[in-house]
Amino acid sequence: MNNVKKISEHFWVIEENGVRMFVFEGEKQAMVVDTGFGGLALKEIVAKLTSLPAMLVNTHTDKDHVGCNRDFGPVYMHPAEMDHYRRSLPEGCRMEDVRPLWEGYVIDLGRWKFEVILTPGHTPGSIMLLEREKRMLISGDSIQDGDIFMFGSGRNIQAFQESLRKMLKMSRDFDVIWPSHGSYPLKPDIIPGILTGTEELLAGKLPGQEPPWPMP
Repeated sequence: MNNVKKISEHFWVIEENGVRMFVFEGEKQAMVVDTGFGGLALKEIVAKLTSLPAMLVNTHTDKDHVGCNRDFGPVYMHPAEMDHYRRSLPEGCRMEDVRPLWEGYVIDLGRWKFEVILTPGHTPGSIMLLEREKRMLISGDSIQDGDIFMFGSGRNIQAFQESLRKMLKMSRDFDVIWPSHGSYPLKPDIIPGILTGTEELLAGKLPGQEPPWPMP
């Protein structure tokens, strides 16, 4: 499985065309974080990694994170993300299968305990997952060293700024960041630079650039 890399015992990364998914094996249940574009047989890949039943958590619901949602159920996300998901519901998916993940809720897998952190801006209900004991953060798209898209429905640069400030204050609680795009792992010291970029953007200090491919 060339798309799969084992990071540590009970923890794998799966890559698909620039987007990243995660699998964590607990004691009685596994957790899949996001499902990519949908070009992989993700359910079969996960089944080869763990024999445990797998729950699905979406950090957010842009199309490159929900492509195989139909193969898992129920689907967990923050309620603020549900309308964003509904607007472009992937084929084979149903809103009836969606379940809420509120901020502060802890997903307890036994050997893993992930706290849900609400970080709106990139999308209305973007979340991060904090494992305090292991001092690691699953950041979705909102903290990364690649491009963070802020065009299209549901984006809000001011909310994004506040989420970055929130995570900067919490950065003493984690040493390692696992993003959905770009390099990995990252350190918390990347956050101030992203925040500075948003401030310069709003102040009109950043020159415009042609995108590498057609964009809205």
